[in-house]
Amino acid sequence: MLRMFLRRASLALLLMAAATALTFALVTAAPGNVAALIAERAAGAGADAQMIERIADELGLNDPLYIRYARWLGGALNGDFGTSLRTGNSIAEEFRERIPVTALLLAGGGVLALIYSVSLGLWGASSNGGIADRVLHGVALVGASTPNFFVAALLVIVFAVGLGWVPSFGVYGWTSWILPCVTIALFPGSVLARVVRVNLQETMARPFATTGFAKGMNRGEVLVREALPNIAIPYVTTLGAQFTLMIIGAIVVERVFGLSGIGSFFIEAIRFRDFIGMQAVLALFVVFFVSVNLFVDLIVMLIDPRLRRARRA
Repeated sequence: MLRMFLRRASLALLLMAAATALTFALVTAAPGNVAALIAERAAGAGADAQMIERIADELGLNDPLYIRYARWLGGALNGDFGTSLRTGNSIAEEFRERIPVTALLLAGGGVLALIYSVSLGLWGASSNGGIADRVLHGVALVGASTPNFFVAALLVIVFAVGLGWVPSFGVYGWTSWILPCVTIALFPGSVLARVVRVNLQETMARPFATTGFAKGMNRGEVLVREALPNIAIPYVTTLGAQFTLMIIGAIVVERVFGLSGIGSFFIEAIRFRDFIGMQAVLALFVVFFVSVNLFVDLIVMLIDPRLRRARRA
């Protein structure tokens, strides 16, 4: 088990290095001159070619790409991602302020998606082709087809503007998190609900489900006691994939609801051509994606002993 985990962790580190190198090269190749941007914001119209060249030399922008990447990676490993061109603040400080906001949004959305998907999937499986199953299938289909910005706008119009139950912008207590978390949870929750429903339907046709009915259990008891634990692996795998995609949804949700998180910082960095900030956020996204997938692989190995036996064989 430990050997397998170390192997997966090593592959994850290699993937992080390759992905950060690729994003660094892409951001570097983007149109625009970092030295010129800094000079223009420092001296305005008085910026000349000599000043731009001096800033480029000071920042090492004239060095080969691999040297610049190695220097940036060394700083990033020590927590130094550089200074934001837009705010002038250390990006590490920006991260310390903004990561808790995004983390709380993802955690709340993840919990809601889990509860929503399992409840909807079990309810549909209990109905087994009935009216409730068809209605819930339609609800899940609509939820998986509706973009985040439309869901956010609809929720704001109904619950914030129309009913006045919750705030629509900024953070003013725990109620401010209700609409953002619901918005970001709807799509992954709907996808996961279909995963639960389809896998429960397949599992209920297996012999152990028939044995459960022979023991006198009703359909609900067989679903919860026998079928639900047997869909843990496909559910956890899909949950991990959907959770990583929620970081993309956070970019839209944070802007709509005025949350000062990583997604909002990323949009602002793009608008103001803050290449240093963009590179730092992309690196953070890479670490997030790879770390979540590594964690999911570990959970799957713990759940299914067949994977460990296969490796040992």
